[in-house]
Amino acid sequence: MNDINDNDFIRRVKSILKHSGFSLGIGDIANATGVSQRKLRYWEEKEYIQPSSGSEEGKHRKYSYFTLAKVSLIESYLESGYTLVKAVEKAEQHSKVAQATRKIISDRLSGIKRVDDQYEVDLGEVEGAESKHIVAILKEDSPTRLILTNVYGN
Repeated sequence: MNDINDNDFIRRVKSILKHSGFSLGIGDIANATGVSQRKLRYWEEKEYIQPSSGSEEGKHRKYSYFTLAKVSLIESYLESGYTLVKAVEKAEQHSKVAQATRKIISDRLSGIKRVDDQYEVDLGEVEGAESKHIVAILKEDSPTRLILTNVYGN
């Protein structure tokens, strides 16, 4: 068993998840998504995407990782035959879900263990049953399982 249940590590992961200040240049977004810089500038002009708040007009644009995901989703919907307006609408809905998912993980992550060929991710106490924790079992090529267990580590 390989215990990654290091409080400092968990604190750092939670801190990283709470930050949205990571940024990428327009070329990085274009390279990662296959969407041309010209198209990205057009989407920005139409306000479908926005540079990070720290970007200054006329200087190099910087975008968040959320924008990277949004651009990928928009392009995917376009490839599936959606109009640009509908693709943006659908991507924005999914962006909100992704942000909510990130919040759940940053709020709930309590520990991680490597046991044999799987990871056990402790998502913390169950309200009303403080001696029980929800643990996600992640094993390659298998669906993630959730189990209810006694206090993690016991």
